[in-house]
Amino acid sequence: MTQASSDIRPAAVKGMFYPGSVQEIRMIIKKELDKEVSLIDSTKVHGKIAGGVVPHAGMVYCARQAVHFFEHCRREGLSPDTVVVIHPNHGGRGPAVSVDGYQAWEAPEGLVPVDEEMAEALGLPVSSDAQADEHSAEVMLPYLQYFFDHPFRILSVNMRDQDLEQASAIAARIYKAEQSLNRKILVIASSDFSHFLTPERSRELDDKVLQAILEKDAGGVEENVHRHQVSVCGFGPVMALMSYSELKDPGYTVHLLRRGHSGEVRPSQEVVNYLSLLVTLNT
Repeated sequence: MTQASSDIRPAAVKGMFYPGSVQEIRMIIKKELDKEVSLIDSTKVHGKIAGGVVPHAGMVYCARQAVHFFEHCRREGLSPDTVVVIHPNHGGRGPAVSVDGYQAWEAPEGLVPVDEEMAEALGLPVSSDAQADEHSAEVMLPYLQYFFDHPFRILSVNMRDQDLEQASAIAARIYKAEQSLNRKILVIASSDFSHFLTPERSRELDDKVLQAILEKDAGGVEENVHRHQVSVCGFGPVMALMSYSELKDPGYTVHLLRRGHSGEVRPSQEVVNYLSLLVTLNT
């Protein structure tokens, strides 16, 4: 049942982007994890996990990519105090960048508290309206509750305007707040990649952005998105994650874990691409 309190963000896309019952959610995640587990090679990943890029489409379409990131986190034994989800704003509501004004979010397996102290420390505008029907942070909660068995808080950073300047500023604020509050955090950049193109063309375009990500060239991400009109809906959050990781460790590494598209689930020549990426620190 949806919570009525204005202090609680109600689940906006339950029953649409992910099932309405915990049993169904767990069944889908376990099914995809069982199929993918042989491809998840933790020996290839070295260093401390700082965060990653995770798709935010419907669970039936992108769970096979998403589970790679979360399973690496589980194997590493991560227990962050706060999961910071930087995500796009599909509805265009609210300020250029914002945090929400809720105390907790409704999630499949119980309320997830918001890290209100860290939200205040970021010094960003507060807008619950910007988050009202936005799915790109909410869809992370079912995965987090499945893979993490410790209490954690969430902090949503909503990017309506996406550019390198905004991304770098967000990264600096997160880094400063993390240090001043002595938080253990995990940063997720919520993003799908190319939308509604053929599998061949969408992969070709995504590769231009992916190369810049793997080369740790945040400016190159922005340049390629605009120059080639690549419909990466969360390229701003991706750049924010890269800029944050650069502040933590200039020698950080980006690992491509898994890629695919919606046509693998529902055959089509107009697909949406999903990539799962992991960022590790060497210091």
